[in-house]
Amino acid sequence: MKKRAILLLCLTACAAPDNTALIEELEAAASAKPRPELRARTLNPSAYRPIGPLRGATLLMIEGKVPIVLARINGVQMPCILDTGTTHIVMSGAAARACNLYLPAAPSMELLTPGYSARFRMGAPESVEFAGNRFSGGVALVAERGSDIARRLGIKGAVHATIGTAILSNFLVTFDFKARKIELVPSSAEPFAGVMWTEVRINGITKFMLIDSGANGIFLEPAFAFELGLISARQQKRLDTKGATYLQAHFGAVELDTVAFGPLVFTNVFAHVVKMTDDESRGGLLGIAGLGKHRWTLDYARRRLLLSE
Repeated sequence: MKKRAILLLCLTACAAPDNTALIEELEAAASAKPRPELRARTLNPSAYRPIGPLRGATLLMIEGKVPIVLARINGVQMPCILDTGTTHIVMSGAAARACNLYLPAAPSMELLTPGYSARFRMGAPESVEFAGNRFSGGVALVAERGSDIARRLGIKGAVHATIGTAILSNFLVTFDFKARKIELVPSSAEPFAGVMWTEVRINGITKFMLIDSGANGIFLEPAFAFELGLISARQQKRLDTKGATYLQAHFGAVELDTVAFGPLVFTNVFAHVVKMTDDESRGGLLGIAGLGKHRWTLDYARRRLLLSE
């Protein structure tokens, strides 16, 4: 298993269709009341660190197709997707406004999103309360324009966020989708804002795929789908082109004969085909929320994935 410390936003990017006015409002508030210690975080993003001793917990998932729990950002409670395929916190525009996110004026950045181009702005929450712990030191992202993917995954209401590995890597994290719970054991290792990849054999060909708890299916890169003989060269060319927005993204659908990793083998599996990265060594992402018959443990300290009944 390998890890790659990149800022990779997967299918749970929590964004409103247009946050331009909201971003300008938060920028004006940040300009009127400068917070040098918060601005410094946005210039050098890092993992979140606990305030006080780190405590373990068992959390129950609320309704949804992916792991969703309640957390507080700047004291405001909201549903949050726990996403191992996202590095930092991603907030909806309504959530950023509700918690008065510190968002200094700065150029937007384009980040990796499946099938379309998305630009984000970086802010810094004062605190995050999650699983009985209080964290600080990290950043939060707000999209300039986005999608309603969070709603489709089970989030209700406009105020919501995604919690990524910048917080989750403080723990040994076990997703028990059958029991609909998440077990968190404190880790003594240094937290990091990165993602983990694992080798997956699809129709007999092995590729590294992103371990993603925030997706409920398997998503293949168009080049890998073409290598597997599942799409034509013409289809690959179309799917390799990213749209300007989520609504213009190009998605394909294929059926896989076998999907195997470790001792597990799944047969006749439906998968999406969508452009994510230009790295040809990567096959796509493994949405473990859609393969929920087992317990999935991510050991960030040792950079490994453990599977159990």
